[in-house]
Amino acid sequence: MTLRRTPFPARIAVGAMALAAALPLLAGCTASPEPSATPSPSAAADVNGLPAGVQQATDVPTAVPNTPELRRAVTVSSCEKADGGWKAAGTAKNTTDAPVELTVTIFFTSDKGTVLGTGDTKVAVEPQAEASWTVASKLTPTSKTVCVLRGVG
Repeated sequence: MTLRRTPFPARIAVGAMALAAALPLLAGCTASPEPSATPSPSAAADVNGLPAGVQQATDVPTAVPNTPELRRAVTVSSCEKADGGWKAAGTAKNTTDAPVELTVTIFFTSDKGTVLGTGDTKVAVEPQAEASWTVASKLTPTSKTVCVLRGVG
């Protein structure tokens, strides 16, 4: 039995044809471009399911003061539209015999949890007293914007 070898140029041609046939399949495996640092309004709406003109927040704090005992002393009593954005308001109670200063942080989100804006405020509360606080953020709200008490510290 004699083995016949395909001449070298013919093997190259066959390999080139196989590669050419595979190129359309390989095109789907290319790396996608880096995302833009500031997404266009339509891209944000498409990606996050947000209505046209509504943007997700791009500068969301990750280190938010939050102490569970202090958090129990804070209530959110309103969450509503404000000039140019949205606001939350509530009260903070101090049941101790010493004055306290609390930092209240609110995230304003879509009803699906996408952060649209953030804000915080410091509220000073005298001993055995209650004080009001308000946090506002410039944003374009959704029809169901939610105020989330993100932290109290």
